[in-house]
Amino acid sequence: MSGSGIQVDRRGPQVSQPTTPARGPEAVAKGRSLLPEADAPTWFAFGFLALLILGAVLADWIPGLAKPNLEVGAFSGPPALTVNQLFGTDALGRSIVSRVLYGARTSLSIALFASAISMSAGIFLGMLAGFYRGVVERLVDLYANTLASLPPVLVILALIAAAGTSVFTITLAMGLLGIGTYARITKGAVISQAGRDYVLAARALGASDVRLLAREILPNLVPTLTAIVPPLMAGLIVTEGSLSFLGYGIPPPAPSWGGMIAGSTDLLNRFPLLIFGPILAIVLTVYSLNTVGDYMARRIDIREGQL
Repeated sequence: MSGSGIQVDRRGPQVSQPTTPARGPEAVAKGRSLLPEADAPTWFAFGFLALLILGAVLADWIPGLAKPNLEVGAFSGPPALTVNQLFGTDALGRSIVSRVLYGARTSLSIALFASAISMSAGIFLGMLAGFYRGVVERLVDLYANTLASLPPVLVILALIAAAGTSVFTITLAMGLLGIGTYARITKGAVISQAGRDYVLAARALGASDVRLLAREILPNLVPTLTAIVPPLMAGLIVTEGSLSFLGYGIPPPAPSWGGMIAGSTDLLNRFPLLIFGPILAIVLTVYSLNTVGDYMARRIDIREGQL
């Protein structure tokens, strides 16, 4: 009614419409921002591990690289300015770079297979303990706590003394000692997941215990396990290097980082750079694995905060 001077809104009551989530590139950018950004140390860790693994796997095909037990001057090629002279040679004339790369193959293989043994057995025992509790939980806790109370190096030395020094013995001993750690972590994760809605819904639909553990709970344990594997592998590499340094690791003349350090101790006064290569390899590998584990742990924290 224009005569009264009152403006009447003929569109009716205004109802606020719910905002729809953004689509397209903006949503993608927003989703990416929820992940932790990889800083320079993280990129360095991923890059170094990638180069180390490639170098260890492809060591036989690197042009000009001498064999680990061959004197550098015993093969045909230019005498200097080669990849073999990067860190020099040891007391026997063997290339330190070559032995570091071939030693990385040994150290990474032991850490990988020992982790596989520990993870497979520890996940199985931890899932049973966290899901059924009771007697099973007490037995698994007793086993895990017993292993945790024993010095790992002394236990491995005892097993090596009983079974002999070999790559298989060292790998098996390290794998058995790591079962308790994976079992405790898995048990805690299963206890926290067992009361979630998706597990209760699957149980209400008649899912068996095996299906609940294998199809519902186990996939949700993968992020947690992914974050703890790199630091535990770093510990295995340090342990293997310690055993080799003490003379109970990889039998010579097979290259190993700890054995290279132990073999150079008598010459450190005159040639201190002999241990630079293996020490640098151990430090950077352990640092990179721990950095990758920290990055994966940050991803888990963000993921759990979104649930």
